[in-house]
Amino acid sequence: MNLFSKGKVVLAAAAAATLVLTGCGGGSGSAGTSNSSATSGEINLIAYAGVWQDQYNAAVIEPFKAKYPDIKINYSSKRSSAEMLSALQGQKNDPATDVAIMDNSVSTTGNTQGLFDKIDESAVPNLANVPEKFQDKSGFGPVVMLDAVGLLYDTATFPKAPESWDVLWDPAYAGRINVNAPPSLLGLSLTAITSKMEGEDYTQSIDKAVAKLKEMAPGVQTFAPNPDEYQNVITGQTVLGLGQNARGQFYSDQSNKKMGVTFPKEGTVYQINTVNLVKDAPNKAAAETFINYALSPEAQTAFAKALFYAPSVTNAELPAEVKDRVVPTDGSLNIVPLDVQFLSSARDKWTDTWKRQIITK
Repeated sequence: MNLFSKGKVVLAAAAAATLVLTGCGGGSGSAGTSNSSATSGEINLIAYAGVWQDQYNAAVIEPFKAKYPDIKINYSSKRSSAEMLSALQGQKNDPATDVAIMDNSVSTTGNTQGLFDKIDESAVPNLANVPEKFQDKSGFGPVVMLDAVGLLYDTATFPKAPESWDVLWDPAYAGRINVNAPPSLLGLSLTAITSKMEGEDYTQSIDKAVAKLKEMAPGVQTFAPNPDEYQNVITGQTVLGLGQNARGQFYSDQSNKKMGVTFPKEGTVYQINTVNLVKDAPNKAAAETFINYALSPEAQTAFAKALFYAPSVTNAELPAEVKDRVVPTDGSLNIVPLDVQFLSSARDKWTDTWKRQIITK
């Protein structure tokens, strides 16, 4: 099944920050004014902030710069794909960005709005190693990495990982749960998962899910974890929460296994990132060189080792200890598919429903 053709992807949201990795200028310019070539010049990249940026810089960007020392990378960091999209929309008539790495549901919107260009396989030969199910049927940016929503848990409270999402409703843990409400991907995902658990089709109705989530709400300590969903569990503020598997695995290691992350039996939701060439990119040739490197087995393997994202290419070979911790992409994981076309229209409604009916404190 082609993930793009069916529109079965996830939606994300958050806030923002900007940083230039190179320590010198860059990040602005008009299409057609660059002196960049395939092996020299600069690239203006927009992608995620925080630990994602730190690990991607170390695992992918620095090795790329070592391989192509005449290409400078200017990194604009955002905490959400929605913020990236907003920035690119503001640049549409005078692009200042060359490459964007973002959630697939948001990049799909960018494709339809004319913000991105199709990928030329002659300039990006590593595209051939991306299986059809991870390629865009119209030729836009392919999947570059995959993750999924997981259940975070305090390992002292749960020596064995919880097997079901039902644990969020267990009165024994009331007041010690954190849940990121919509428009966060995590809250949207929990809505879809709960709908499935209640036997309803979320594209038709979420009434049963809302009723079930209302039962959970009094036991939730916070719907906006601070500083974030991972630290809340690690520091003992809560013992259960929602999070992304990749970051959950990373912070589990950082905390000496104080926190674990698991995929409950009822299923989970993929979070899929694509790598995208901005239409009329000011440094197109160098940008294509970077995209090709991002799809190389060495880059994909290095980032999987650094932050536990699953590779999208067939020729990346992961050590067993890493492969066991990234999200499976072989069909073995129970996935609840999210339809991007539906969620693009339902997201605001779901968010409002949570505010009015579920979040009561």
